[in-house]
Amino acid sequence: MVRPLRNTWLRHLITVALFAAPVGAGAQSGGSAAADTVDPLGIAMSAEEKRDFPKAVAAYRVVLQKGMTQGTDNADLIAVALLGLERVWAETGARDSILPIVQRVLLLRPSDPVGRSIQLRTLVGLGRDDDARQAFLSWRRAAGNDGAPYRDYARLLISSGRAQAADSLLTEAGRTLGRAGMISSEVAQLHVALGRWNAAAVAFRDALADQPYLEAAAMFALARAPAPTRDSVRTVLLEGPPTLVLRRLMSTIELAWNEPRRGWTALSALKADDSSAVAWREFGERAEMANAWLVARDAWTAVFERDGDLDAQARAATAALNAGDAASALAMARREGRGNAAGKPATRVAMLVPVEIAALGELGRAAEAQARLDAAGKDVDETTRAMLSRPLVSAWLRSGDLERARTAVAGSDLADDDETVGWLALYDGDLATARKRLVRAETRRGELVDALGLLARARIDRSPALGQAFLALAKRDSAEAARRFIALADSAGTAPASSLTIGDASPALLALAARLVHGKESMALWDRIVASHPKSPEAPEALLSSARALRDAGDKAAATARLERLLVEYPQSALLPQARRDLERLRGAIPPSPYAAPHDS
Repeated sequence: MVRPLRNTWLRHLITVALFAAPVGAGAQSGGSAAADTVDPLGIAMSAEEKRDFPKAVAAYRVVLQKGMTQGTDNADLIAVALLGLERVWAETGARDSILPIVQRVLLLRPSDPVGRSIQLRTLVGLGRDDDARQAFLSWRRAAGNDGAPYRDYARLLISSGRAQAADSLLTEAGRTLGRAGMISSEVAQLHVALGRWNAAAVAFRDALADQPYLEAAAMFALARAPAPTRDSVRTVLLEGPPTLVLRRLMSTIELAWNEPRRGWTALSALKADDSSAVAWREFGERAEMANAWLVARDAWTAVFERDGDLDAQARAATAALNAGDAASALAMARREGRGNAAGKPATRVAMLVPVEIAALGELGRAAEAQARLDAAGKDVDETTRAMLSRPLVSAWLRSGDLERARTAVAGSDLADDDETVGWLALYDGDLATARKRLVRAETRRGELVDALGLLARARIDRSPALGQAFLALAKRDSAEAARRFIALADSAGTAPASSLTIGDASPALLALAARLVHGKESMALWDRIVASHPKSPEAPEALLSSARALRDAGDKAAATARLERLLVEYPQSALLPQARRDLERLRGAIPPSPYAAPHDS
């Protein structure tokens, strides 16, 4: 399809053509000569933009005539005119009108690449296959050992769905031209079209050795490889000593396949130098966008260890924090930079202290976090101090000091923050306030979703026991939190109405506890949900989770039975796709890859 004149490269070509006439000619004949050179092309472009196609055709014809009759070789002007005529006639449904014009050009310029390409493109588009073949043969004779005729014709055949014809053509090109024809890219695209993924990877690898600019094309093509063929692509691209272009290509493809860890493994094998550091930075940014935080941490750490770069240090620490690795984030934030890359003290404080405070907060080291903030002193402005209020509050909660957390909130903007106020209310057992405020929270972290689900099921306004259970969870004391959740579930139906006995929160409490414990204790809780609360929303989750635990323990028969029960008894569950996938794996329909690696998130 021929598109309107909007391409940047074409505008550049036109700019070149506008100034193609010798400077001396314009100087000798004054302004009229320059006007004669510029005006027809300007008129043509303006008319095309306004869709005045008859006027555009007439003007482009004048431009072409000037290009053909000037004494010097004016290939750019001829190319602009031909491409303009092709576009305009395509818009008016008269594509074949360009053919006699091109034929005239080729009589004077037999190897003109633009004319030949337009001729071939038009004939293929019109379905005149025999004429297209003759045009190709004529171009091939005029081009000698140049692979351009083969490349253009093969691309047109592939795009029109004639992959087998393109295969024959490129096989002929390989015999005739060898590597001199530079057709590896077209061969690779052909293999992709035919689903030959290993051969496509080999062809792209060969093409990239001489044409590194094809890296993006190789990525988009090979990223489409289906899962069963991906190991063969990996084998080809990772073979031999690590090279920047192939390892960078492999890392980008792995990200597209949702395998960021594999991507970093491929890229990290490069020798640490300037080019590798640039590739590591780019990969770190892509890993951040993919929320592959552990991989991003490793990439930015590699950059920091080579350059001592302050930005890389801050991003490595932040990535570790986002991945839930607060200890690693704290260690990175406290490392020293090197030389000029270390940054000014005030800059280091501004970039690293927030991460350090947040990491200390996650670790529950509240007093240390407060002391670090106080030590930063004047290097931390009021805006940053206000931003650090949340991790400080979290730090006091992790340490179990609810009163200090309230004090920290009272002196900050968090006093009006729905999430913070909601959590504090929940820890106090004020379920009514917690329910009202948490539902308006901007984030949707896992613990918040669990709390909202439970609050929706427990239709009472106060429960100090439930607050204590969630406070234990905030303190990272999962064993104590699980014990309290189980005790609350056991109290259903036995305690007075003022406690957590109203509504159907018992299976939700048991599910919370089951997610916090492991092994036999977790299995017992899932079994209890299935047996005592088969109609609850947690029952399908209980079957799926217990089936996976049995599978991991080696009891495939029991795991299969639970998955089959989930499919039969809970046909409306949102967990059905996961259950079907697990069941197919257990039955051997989808054998696990021996190269499987865990995904980072």
